[in-house]
Formats: sequence, structure tokens, C-alpha cells
Amino acid sequence: MSAARKTTSTLKLNFDLQGAMTGFASASHATAAHHRIMKNYTSPLLFGPPRSDALLDLVTHMFTDEEALLVAHLPPLWPRTAAKVARLAGRPEAEVERVLHNLAFNKIVILASGEPPKYTLMPIVPGTFEAALMTPDLATRNTWHQRFAELFEKLWLTGYMAQYPGDIKNPLVRYLPVGGAAKTLRMAWPSDMLEEILEPYDLFAVGHCQCRLSMQLVGKGCGKPTENCTAFGPLAKPFIERGMMRRADRAEIVEIKRRAELEGCVTWMMNESDDHRGNSSCSCCGCCCHALRSVTTFSIPGLLSRPHFLPARDAAKCTLCGKCARACPMGAWTLAGKTLTFQQPRCIGCGLCTLSCNSDALTLEPVRDAQPPFASLNRMLLGMTPGMLKNSFRVWAGRLFS
Repeated sequence: MSAARKTTSTLKLNFDLQGAMTGFASASHATAAHHRIMKNYTSPLLFGPPRSDALLDLVTHMFTDEEALLVAHLPPLWPRTAAKVARLAGRPEAEVERVLHNLAFNKIVILASGEPPKYTLMPIVPGTFEAALMTPDLATRNTWHQRFAELFEKLWLTGYMAQYPGDIKNPLVRYLPVGGAAKTLRMAWPSDMLEEILEPYDLFAVGHCQCRLSMQLVGKGCGKPTENCTAFGPLAKPFIERGMMRRADRAEIVEIKRRAELEGCVTWMMNESDDHRGNSSCSCCGCCCHALRSVTTFSIPGLLSRPHFLPARDAAKCTLCGKCARACPMGAWTLAGKTLTFQQPRCIGCGLCTLSCNSDALTLEPVRDAQPPFASLNRMLLGMTPGMLKNSFRVWAGRLFS
């Protein structure tokens, strides 16, 4: 990796916030079309938030008046062609195709798939937030992205996601033990080892972490590396083709992940393994990552798989130095005076605490009833579906009768 690229990734980022503005604009105020779009985003099937000024402000920023008149005809989970939207909106098809193409491939706030393309809304998160900020080149971020990050953070801090994860028994992501903790592991599955996960694939892509990028845009960045959001296998191809990530190789991905771990980040994977289509991964910090903050800020761990390992403490060796508490991205360890406390529900099994312990008082021990990841993406989604539908119905009913 070049010194220039490493410097861009790890030091304070300087964005060209006035650059690359072509195709990025917002509405000056909310219209009836923006209100209709907001209603569609509130759908529990999209993990949607309730109606609020924060959501309306985000929608009004995402879509100009012209864009909103068309996007209002994209219902949740119901893809439509430009021709269909043109008929519903009473607009020329070529004009509609131009607008929707810009939203899907430049702003990246709606999803396009198939041929001819069909367009649909994505969930605000996970979905729109990640896609709109994903990039291999920080110079492409502009004032539109800065305002988007500010408005998303305002919406996320309402805590609306706390309504959803409770009944999902087959979570979306899992965290890996950091590489340096491997010496303490016993009975580890191949799906817990980064190099073994990457071995079957020959196509890799990397971009900038959207969570740390968004916090940097709003002036709350932590300074940890941002270039560590990755995809591998055929899944990486569309990210590269759409300019959302750059191509990399296996050795560079391993180095990127190791460097992130040295900075106190932890690696997640989609909770599946051995799928020929590949997987995706980022390296998270406790201060910026929305997945980790969902636990530390709102106590909603439902989207995170139970760890395969938990730290075990040898009290006779422990010096109560507090390094484990400072290293833990989840706040699972706390030291008050001479009392060291461990909150197991917060632990993701990353092992950063064991690396911080100079007295060898901490080791990672396997969880006896830990569940292996799903064998494929389809099985993972199938396993999640009952809980997601139950959650969606409960949220819908709660809003209806509140």
C-alpha cells in the first residue's frame, strides 16, 4: 500500500466539500410528494422509523421537488420500471429514466436492479445510509453528503431502531476475534479466522467505512482508519462497477484489517459462510459504528450474533490496571475503584481486551452452545424472516393503536 493511500486512510480527512456536486441537489421545503415518500419509508418492512420532523428533513434533503414527484411512485419492496413510473406520474419516459438513473447510480439513494432496470426504495438503514456514503475516493464527498450525514445522525439518535431487533433469533452479522487473540483460542471454527474466510475468493473490493466517514463529515470523527469496508467474491463486482469501491487483492485486505485492529477496531462479517457469492465486512469502532452503538447507546443487540468466544479472567493474575476497560469497544468491562465488572450481554467476543492485558489475566474461551454461521446468504435470510415479520407486525400494530 502506498504511503499516500495510508495517510489518507488514517489521518484527519480533508474533504473537497464543494467538489463533485453535479447531480446533487435538495428541495428547499417539503412538498406533498415528500410527505408521501416519508410515509413509504415508515414501513416496518423497511425497518422504518415513525413519522417525524427528522425523517421528513432527511427525505426533503435526499430528493428535489422533481425527484420527489417520481420517487413517490416507488412503494416499499415493489420495484418498478421507469416506464411504469412515467405512466403513473404522467411524465415522458426518457425524462423519468434520467432522473431515476441519477438517483440510483450517482446519489445512490434508491436501488436499481435487472434489465431493464427496476427501481425501488431501500431501508434508511441498513441500505440508503450505507449506499449514499460508500466511496473509494474521499474527494467525491461534498456538501450534500455532509448534510445527509448530519440529518441521518439526528434521525438515528431518536432511537427508533430499538423497536425492531427483539425477536430476530438469527442475527444479520457476527464479529470475529481479532487476529492477535488467536493464540488464546481453542476449538475455533474456520469461519472465525479471517484468512480462512477469504481463501476461497479471488475478487476483492475496498471502500471507506460509512459510519466513520459520516461522523467525520459532521465533525465527530475518531481518527481511526476509514478505508476498511470490504466485499469479496462475486458480490464485490457490482460495487467496483458502480464506483462504490476499488479493486484490491487478498493480501491488501488482510493488511487493511490487521491495521484496523491495531487501531482498536473489530471486524464483522455477514452471518453466513461458504456462500460462493461471497461476503462483506467492515472494521468497527465503538464510537462511530452504528451496529455497536445500537448496543452501547440503545441496548438493542438483536442484529448481532452471539459471540463464539467470551473472555475469562484469572483474578490471581489481574492487576486491576483497567486496560481491558479502555480497550473494549462495547463498554463490557468497567473498572470502579478496585472493582472490575464484566457485562456479558455487551460482549461481542472480539478479544481486544485480551490483547490489552499485559499480565495475561484474560483469555478467550469458547461458548459451549454457540451457533455456527449459516451456510449461505439465502439460509441466513430465511432464518431471519420469521423474526423480522413478527417484529414488523408488532411495530405496525403498536403504531396503529397508539
